[in-house]
Amino acid sequence: MTETAQPRLPMAALISASLLSIGVGYASTAPYDAIIAIDALKIGHGDFALILTLASIVGVVASVALGWLSDRIGDRRLLMLVTALLGALGMGLMYWLRSPMAFVVAYCVILPFGNSAFSQTFAYARVYYDQTRPEDAEFRITVLRSIYAASWVMVPPLAGWIAAVYQVFDVYLLAAVAYVVCGAISLVMLADPATRVISAPPKPSPDGKGGIALPMLVGICGVLLINVAIKVSGTATPLAMVSHFGGNIGDVGIAAGIGAFLEIPLMLAWGLLGRRFRKHTLIAAGALIYALYQVLLTQASGVTEVFWLQIPRAVAIAVLMSVPISYMQEAIRGRVGLSTSLLDVTIVASGMLSAGIFGLVAAPGRYLELFWVAAALATCGALVLVVAHNVLQRQPAVQH
Repeated sequence: MTETAQPRLPMAALISASLLSIGVGYASTAPYDAIIAIDALKIGHGDFALILTLASIVGVVASVALGWLSDRIGDRRLLMLVTALLGALGMGLMYWLRSPMAFVVAYCVILPFGNSAFSQTFAYARVYYDQTRPEDAEFRITVLRSIYAASWVMVPPLAGWIAAVYQVFDVYLLAAVAYVVCGAISLVMLADPATRVISAPPKPSPDGKGGIALPMLVGICGVLLINVAIKVSGTATPLAMVSHFGGNIGDVGIAAGIGAFLEIPLMLAWGLLGRRFRKHTLIAAGALIYALYQVLLTQASGVTEVFWLQIPRAVAIAVLMSVPISYMQEAIRGRVGLSTSLLDVTIVASGMLSAGIFGLVAAPGRYLELFWVAAALATCGALVLVVAHNVLQRQPAVQH
């Protein structure tokens, strides 16, 4: 944002609407990816795991490249626009072609870049609020994450109803429209020069060292393990809902909606706790709660019990999907875009690792074993975070 002019646009509303649109695009399809690939397109478990692996590799490249550009390009709004349009293109391709080849092209080539609209928008929001509301910028980021989560309250049940009543591929049309709306918001922002934000140049580290400090680097590995757990469970749960718990595709959406409804106030509560506790402590606590949820999920006997278990899941996901954003943004001081891309890197890298686990463990009727794997990974991630910041970080350093 320029120092000589204030935006004429309602920026808080536009940023919120942009993230809400991105959430609609993601929530429309994410709960059903595995079902669409395996049940609708008849892609084998091994081939689906390979697709996820390739998508993750491209995703790592896309996240790092876009994060690097985000800190150097003259206008962050351009990256927001381009990634939103790529998201619309990938979803539109799936809606029109509805084939295994379209699935591969969309998920392995286009959507790794389109999905970065999430981190690019958050990077923009972080710089904007750092410059305009530095006293509560971090809490505003938590609020934005809650707004993003609001899309998961209504959209998965709606998408599940669309898939059940019409065709499962129709959910991609809803996602494509959502990304188009996000792109339109970016265009509106481009029309106002005062909405342009420019990061301050990176400041040299006080100790003369650059890059990521060792405790933070180890902590990021802990976050990676937690994200692998979330990915493994997220892939297995819809399949287990249909094949093991006696549910249908509509129940998948209802479960996601219940969780998202609970996550919104819980995210705000975790945000308030973030003013008293260190970020890694909150993330580790959330990971242990998520591990407990996974263990309880293996003992569930029907859809109703899975619905009830969305309560502990929501408590965990509320912190695991919000606090790591601020945690990652502090990894490389003065480089918000590149630091934010680290979150994308951990997410897509976790997708690659979870794909390998899925390929090794998953089989028709054998999805409960994946919940045990997820519980172990989440527990290990929590322990790594504690070691990183309570053991390695003994010397005076900036706390995370």
